[in-house]
Amino acid sequence: MDSCLVACGCDDYEGITKSDLDRYTDKIENLMNDDKGRKLFRNFMYTSKMKDGRRTLKFWEDVERLLGYKETEESTSYNSYLRDIDRLIDDAERIEELDFATMEKLTIARDTENKEEITEILKILKIEATKALRREYSAFRRHFVAAK
Repeated sequence: MDSCLVACGCDDYEGITKSDLDRYTDKIENLMNDDKGRKLFRNFMYTSKMKDGRRTLKFWEDVERLLGYKETEESTSYNSYLRDIDRLIDDAERIEELDFATMEKLTIARDTENKEEITEILKILKIEATKALRREYSAFRRHFVAAK
């Protein structure tokens, strides 16, 4: 059984095992697709004063949430979904690494309210946001590989 990563001296690692850390430092997708991993990454960026990285991570999480949107009676309205897309477009303006052409496609899809097209563009943006975090991920990886 893996022991917890308390040896690193920070309570933020609670519940993260050495095998989790091995997986997170193996490739960025492993980190991004795990809630605990993203929390650890966010905390690392906070303590390392990586404001742009935290902004990009929040953007990635917002895209992820919008990709999971299902229109049901209990869920928020489609108009609320479109307002969230508008906020996402505004947030994207502060992330230099995102492709302008992709953002323009999202704006057009949002204006036509084409959910399928919006979803396809959100998938592309999720990949772009992941790529935009590679510099921060490299620093994260260096930090935690050295800590092992």
